[in-house]
Amino acid sequence: MKVSIEWLKDYSDIDIDPKELSDILTLTGSKVEAVESKGNDIKNVVIGKILEIEKHPDADKLVVTKVDVGTEIIQIVTGANNIKVDDIVPIAKNGAELPGNIKIKTGKLRDIESCGMMCSIGELSLSMEMYPDQIEDGIMILPKELEKEIGNDVVDVLNLRDDIIEFEITSNRPDCFSVEGLGREVAVSLNKQFKNPHDKLDKLNIKNVDNINDLKVNILDPDLCYRYIARVAKNVKIGPSPEWMVKRLEASGVRSINNIVDITNYVMLELGQPMHAFDINSIEEKCINVRRANNDEKIITLDEIERCLDENMLVIADGKKPVAIAGVMGGLNSEIEDNTDTVVLESAVFHGGNVRKTAKKIGLRTEASGRYEKGLSSENALRAVNRAAQLIEELGVGDVIEEMIDVYPTKQKEVQIEFDADKINNLLGTKISEKEMIDICNRLEIKKEGNNVIPPYFRPDLNILADIAEEVLRFHGYNTLESTLINAESTVGAKKKKQKTEDCIRNLLVDRGLSEIYTFGFICENDLDKVNLSEENILRKEIVKIKNPLSEYYNIMRPTSIPSMMQSLSTNYNKKNSNVKLFDISRTYRNENGQIEEGKIPTEDLIITIGMYGEEIDFYMLKGIVENIFEVSGVLRYELENEKENTLYHPGRTAKMRIGKDIIATLGEAHPIVLDNYGISQRVVMAEINLDKLSKYGRQDKKYKEVAKYPAMQRDIAITVNEDIEVGEIEKIITKISKKALEQMKLFDIYRSEKLGQDKKSVAYALTFRANDRTMTDEEINKIMENIVFELEKNLGAELRK
Repeated sequence: MKVSIEWLKDYSDIDIDPKELSDILTLTGSKVEAVESKGNDIKNVVIGKILEIEKHPDADKLVVTKVDVGTEIIQIVTGANNIKVDDIVPIAKNGAELPGNIKIKTGKLRDIESCGMMCSIGELSLSMEMYPDQIEDGIMILPKELEKEIGNDVVDVLNLRDDIIEFEITSNRPDCFSVEGLGREVAVSLNKQFKNPHDKLDKLNIKNVDNINDLKVNILDPDLCYRYIARVAKNVKIGPSPEWMVKRLEASGVRSINNIVDITNYVMLELGQPMHAFDINSIEEKCINVRRANNDEKIITLDEIERCLDENMLVIADGKKPVAIAGVMGGLNSEIEDNTDTVVLESAVFHGGNVRKTAKKIGLRTEASGRYEKGLSSENALRAVNRAAQLIEELGVGDVIEEMIDVYPTKQKEVQIEFDADKINNLLGTKISEKEMIDICNRLEIKKEGNNVIPPYFRPDLNILADIAEEVLRFHGYNTLESTLINAESTVGAKKKKQKTEDCIRNLLVDRGLSEIYTFGFICENDLDKVNLSEENILRKEIVKIKNPLSEYYNIMRPTSIPSMMQSLSTNYNKKNSNVKLFDISRTYRNENGQIEEGKIPTEDLIITIGMYGEEIDFYMLKGIVENIFEVSGVLRYELENEKENTLYHPGRTAKMRIGKDIIATLGEAHPIVLDNYGISQRVVMAEINLDKLSKYGRQDKKYKEVAKYPAMQRDIAITVNEDIEVGEIEKIITKISKKALEQMKLFDIYRSEKLGQDKKSVAYALTFRANDRTMTDEEINKIMENIVFELEKNLGAELRK
């Protein structure tokens, strides 16, 4: 935000140069970006009076003039046609400098000597808004009363010298988006008295007691509009603004339009409250409705562009149509025009987040929306509309009606913070006295009542004691803090269990010849169709959609990592890489129960994704790699089951590994439909391993036990079962019956033949039994084997093969 120092002087005595002031303000937290000095680029330009004008002897379009510049009378040749004898004009003498690094020297025009130049407003870098009676392409004609200033510097006479400070305002300080707020910061920083010329705006005496012409205001969406004040001014005379107002507006980067619009902009800069003025004749049915827009409702804004609105945007509407986009810009249909005689002054407070979203969606960000986004105080709205009314009265451009409409459904709450000087010092590591703290609070208008402090209405950023501590330190001085050693216990840094597991897995996979890749957490929702994720899959219901995606190709957070892996495999396949083995350790995201509660974030799972294709790559190689991952993670006991429900994988060549109810990994061949969708014509094996769950069950600490003292007993068992019986089911029964006696179980044969029967297979295991405290007897082993056979026959219909 740019502010003229001359304007800041209304609020505080400033008796130091701009550079020193900017350094002090930066140290107190009001960062200064730049200091611009106006008028310093105009040198040796004085007030002159034209004494004679004669035609140039050799040029029809030139004249030769004699000009009194105070110390001498000089000759100037010019082509200007708007001058006459006795005119008072700015004269750039020999050696003068003008904006744009222009230097003036004595020279000749058609053999006639010219000792200077008469200046236009453009050559002095002035604006037509500031001097509306001037001719843009002609010489600047000054008022006759300036004849007494002949020979004096034009910068001093026209008061063109000004220093402008540009501030970088943080989003948590909406009060500093105003000259009043910055003036307060200047006063406190310089330890000067804050002079507020507008401290009594809550009560404004207006002489005109006319009625308000049955105007009504309705806030239909109070969740988006906290307060709306309307005030009417009659007998308005639209015209240019006074020079002092235009100058201050231009110093802040705001172009002058007309007196009424300029007053609303001036108040916005001065008090930080955006305002708007409507032509009352454009408001149909004399009714102002603050409501959500209808879908596809349209409005042409003041920049003459048609905007399409939706139901999430707030508008100011009359009885039939929208007349403004709330907090952003007014409509062209309610614009203040030259023949406007009655205006409605609007001072309202809207929901900052909604204004920000609206401005972004329609691609229109304004000075007003930038302030609303930060969150404005509802209490300041009344002061702003009264200040605008005050300026209309003072400038004599209208008659303000005393009655006004103030709809205030959502009152601003007062914040009370328990004050504790010792806690503040402990927090800051300082020894500031309580008296100094209270003095700083008083200067910042933070009231102390009993054991509490109450921030002023314009400081919504002060909510806890730490905020008060920051204010105390800002004005006590960051540069006064002494250097101290950290008062804390030193600890040895170490990786957590999951981090150690991740490192082990990464090293294992690299050793097995896999290459690590990094993929985006964003994907397109259509990618879920490409990987054949069924509509009934829970992941479809738990999608995390992005409200402001980078593009349509990254509109959701991925619920599964398979689309990212398949895209990488597809890229390699298209580039004719024949043997590819990739892995990725990254996160997936999902909304549990299909929605995110307020204040919560999506669930994130750390997933190891493996994808491979090539001549020697098959399911069993993948299974071996996954089992190695389980082994290095310290997970030795798990169940391996067939997986037929996951539509991303081939239904007959996929397995899942579980511990209890937790599915830790899914591995298998990619579904043929998925391969077709990605243009891959050979088998792809892939796996997803939940590293969070794997770490939960894994053990990094290894326990060693002594060599067994007692001999082992071995038995072989071969059974005939139906083809559809999985070996995992057989192993569960053997493990359950054998209990701790079983030391090792090894599948060594699967046999099929016509003698066994159709859809039958023979499965043979080598079983090793051992006890830690004795030598097991044949009778014990035989009993266990009998129980195993009985349970297999009972549960699986197995027959002992002889």
